[in-house]
Amino acid sequence: MKKHCVQKMAPLLVSVIWVMACTTGTDTLPMVFPDKEWQQRKPEELGIDPVKLQDALAYLASESGEDGLEEVFIVRNGYVIYQGDSVHKKHNIYSSSKSFTSTVLGLLSDQGIVSEETYAKEIDTALTEWYPDLKLKHFSSMTSGYSAQGDSRWNEPSKDWSWTPFAIDWPSFSPGNQYAYWDEAQMMFGRLLTVKSGKTLKSIFMDGIGNHIGFGDFEWWGDSQFEGIFLNNGCTGVTINAEQLARFGHFYLNRGQWNGRQLLSEEWIEKATKNQVFAKEVADTDRNTVDGRGCYGYNWWVNGKMPNGTFHMPDAPQSLFYASGLHNNMCFVIPEWNMVFVRKGEDGNPKKGKPYVYNEFFKRMALAVSELH
Repeated sequence: MKKHCVQKMAPLLVSVIWVMACTTGTDTLPMVFPDKEWQQRKPEELGIDPVKLQDALAYLASESGEDGLEEVFIVRNGYVIYQGDSVHKKHNIYSSSKSFTSTVLGLLSDQGIVSEETYAKEIDTALTEWYPDLKLKHFSSMTSGYSAQGDSRWNEPSKDWSWTPFAIDWPSFSPGNQYAYWDEAQMMFGRLLTVKSGKTLKSIFMDGIGNHIGFGDFEWWGDSQFEGIFLNNGCTGVTINAEQLARFGHFYLNRGQWNGRQLLSEEWIEKATKNQVFAKEVADTDRNTVDGRGCYGYNWWVNGKMPNGTFHMPDAPQSLFYASGLHNNMCFVIPEWNMVFVRKGEDGNPKKGKPYVYNEFFKRMALAVSELH
């Protein structure tokens, strides 16, 4: 009798599973990579509840400036499930550019030109006296202590962003001992990579990755040169649209692989997207409200555990990592969901703070997302 019941139930079970698969479409939509254009699908085809997705997006819009969702671009498994009306609008992504700079370090590391353990003084001997223990990993994790001569060029009370970012000054602290989100350090970081390689940051990125992922043309500005080589700014200046930023995120989602070709080592991706800040203190600067302890990798923010014992975004997927720029220019990579979420704009940061707003946003997104099979 029991055997007869099992035999009768088996076809029924198969039918239910088949119906569920056809409903979501997730079994027939494997990871893909865009050519010139992305393939588009309805959210429900990728296991996303469209009503709950709209609820999450409405919340984000309510916490954003006038640009709202105009430059939002959402990809799951390589398929676009949502895009705003201005995803091809190009402008500076500000500090999200830093994630491109550390990517260049990864490329040069893979090529054996430098590594994160390379001492800065080996590239520029002028750093020997005051920065004998400074390594490239300290720049990329914002624990360098590097500071330049002069005050801010922005007419504000800050020692950062002077007109002379490469004029070496006394260190703010010993490398690795404190955390300071410091743009001058990123400028010097980018300069060192250019000096060592003899190439611009942009050309290294395009030759190693951009040309292979269909990234397309873009600008990466700077304001100085080294021996005739243009110095792309290591902290800002990457001028792209949301679609391009999503390609960058999709590349990281796939751990440096694009359509079967490994362009950046998985080892580097692993290092860059996990916490690299073990300093006990935040440096006493005018930017001491920015705390990356436990939640900052190599120029990527990660959902790690902070000194107070809580996660950076407790209600978001723990695998999440992201590039973050002024004016709410964001690129989130969520491996647990096989998803890339891009929000760009020129309308200021959320008033409540990015971690707070995006924690709530992804809490709502979690209600919309089902697992891929």
